[in-house]
Amino acid sequence: MKPPISKRPCRRGWKSSPESALPLPSGSSSSSFIPDEIIFFEILVLLPVKSLLRFQAVCKSWRATLTSTPFVRRHLELSRSTMVVVPRKYQASRFLNVFSFQPGESKCAELMVRKEFQPHGIPAFSIPLHCDGLILIPALMGTIFICNPATGEFVELPPGSPSLLHEHRVAFGFDPWSGTYKVARHFIRSYRDIPQMDVEEGGTTTTTSREYSCGHEMLTFGGDVGKEQAAWVWKATVDPPYPIKARTPICLPGAFFWSALKSMLLPAKVISNVILRFSLLDETFTVHPNPPCSDILGRNDSLCALGEKLCYIHSTSPWDISIWLAEDGPNLAWSLCRRVCLPIPRMLLAFACASTDRDKIFISVDACILLRCDLRDGSLEEIINMPRDMLYDLRNGRKINIGALFVAHYTVPYVESLLRIRPSR
Repeated sequence: MKPPISKRPCRRGWKSSPESALPLPSGSSSSSFIPDEIIFFEILVLLPVKSLLRFQAVCKSWRATLTSTPFVRRHLELSRSTMVVVPRKYQASRFLNVFSFQPGESKCAELMVRKEFQPHGIPAFSIPLHCDGLILIPALMGTIFICNPATGEFVELPPGSPSLLHEHRVAFGFDPWSGTYKVARHFIRSYRDIPQMDVEEGGTTTTTSREYSCGHEMLTFGGDVGKEQAAWVWKATVDPPYPIKARTPICLPGAFFWSALKSMLLPAKVISNVILRFSLLDETFTVHPNPPCSDILGRNDSLCALGEKLCYIHSTSPWDISIWLAEDGPNLAWSLCRRVCLPIPRMLLAFACASTDRDKIFISVDACILLRCDLRDGSLEEIINMPRDMLYDLRNGRKINIGALFVAHYTVPYVESLLRIRPSR
């Protein structure tokens, strides 16, 4: 009997392997009551990562099967989708903590990973990114961390090219064309201000436009990569046509989406933005407009991913947001999905993330209040006020409430995974 094959190969670009390629235990016998294919790919594949890590110590053949690509991918497909919470203090913090959280089921988040940083603490970081059970932590000043909370693996990526402007963002996702995971970052080499004289009736005015020289590079891991990629080095791509803004990018199957600065006039700072789509297939950029609601991804707006669609959250006032969705393709076709009135005013940012129900999404207001929104009618349900009600279980007998401290409670979709960041030795 052949092991079951994924029903969704198109989304990830995975290819099934012949039965002979699977490293099943050598002790298989036709007289076995339960075939090994059933034991591993129908029974053990349903267990949590914690149990499977213990079973890898049974024998070499079990370890080979439980760490094989077909088993890891099958387990990933069957894993339950949930959420992680990554608290971040606005001042230096000694620890980086990742907690599992079941929204709507409990107000307690359980510690999965705790990483201590000495002597200066964890650098300030922006919204974490998730892909197939891996969490990427992008520090604002350039350091990048990737961890698998289920296995406890924690890796710091090598530094990329230096950037004139230190604050930056990082993209992270799966490349279905190569079967690998890719991290992308942008950097600024230099910029210059160019004076311009505008002749108008009654006189002339002087404005200044700013031009940037910027770069873009990627690091690849997982799958069958070459020596250069396996050595964990950054590979330069084509330069972006416009400087990328320090805003969280979005990964959809086969592409990264960045917000970019098309032009800026000084001293009035007249700004125009576009969205850059970076194809992981041919590593090229294409330029697309923002939704018609705004020419600029403003301070209170955000890009998100809902399902396999690019989402733009536009905040017209502290109480109102509009949710725009775009179909990916040669051109981004924007459509207004829903207007929502928030129950509390946001001070800075409302960020959306998908739920297991395609008609509902989660909205995090200022990384503090977690709401569930029904896209059919725009109704909202408060899930939790995280500073007030969230209990963090430290797994040492203590459950703490952070309270009114200045903390961002970043909520990220998550699925448990056996994926390794670095190859097994």
